[in-house]
Amino acid sequence: MLMKDKVVIVSGIGPGLGVKLAVEAAREGARAVAIAARTAAKLDDAHARIAELGVDCEVLKVVTDITDRAQCRHLAAEVMGKFGRIDALVNSAFLHGNFPEPMESADLDVWRSVFDTNVFGTMTLTQEVAALMKPRGGGAVVMINTQATRKPMPGEGGYAASKGALAVAVKYLARELGQYGIRANSIFMGWMWGAPVQGYVRHAAAEQGVTEDAIIAPVAAQIALGRMPTDDDCARAALFLVSDYARAISGASLDANGGDYMP
Repeated sequence: MLMKDKVVIVSGIGPGLGVKLAVEAAREGARAVAIAARTAAKLDDAHARIAELGVDCEVLKVVTDITDRAQCRHLAAEVMGKFGRIDALVNSAFLHGNFPEPMESADLDVWRSVFDTNVFGTMTLTQEVAALMKPRGGGAVVMINTQATRKPMPGEGGYAASKGALAVAVKYLARELGQYGIRANSIFMGWMWGAPVQGYVRHAAAEQGVTEDAIIAPVAAQIALGRMPTDDDCARAALFLVSDYARAISGASLDANGGDYMP
């Protein structure tokens, strides 16, 4: 099992990949999953889904805004206080900002909010957790990134720029934290078949007066596997990077997109 006996923090619990990261960590044998989001209802939903698995995994719910250092510190301290260690941090929290929005007329005040969450918030939580990983001599961090940094998508410039900054930060984290046995990696997601994309497909089909298959087909045609990966599959790929199977991997960038983008 990928997460056997590990204590895992997952930030950004929501209806898409976030909740699946928490559920799959529990399914893959985690001793405990600490889940964080700004909204308590999202944490309750994730807790209920984990409970449905019938696995032996404790769940710690901590309402957290990662742009607030005090809340990040509180989250890390709560996990340490309850479980005595933190083995893995999965940084999934994000803010998308305006979409679609051309770069030439982008609202840069919105960009600042996006960077505040995606870069500064993520780095704040990472700093607080890494400080507690150091004395134990190891741990792993994975940043959930986006294919939009590698294959530009119209209207996503601000979001992609913030995630591009985070991709660079990971390489420096890997270099600096390696001496403490802490690994840091990035995983880049493309199209994922799950609640958010399903909602987009329904909306686009209704707006254009076509079937949902007509919206999906041209996207799937660009993917080597001929289909969108599910968010469950992408969650497992992310968890691989914080598992012991990836002990030799740090500072790496993994694409989990079914072969949509190939560097």
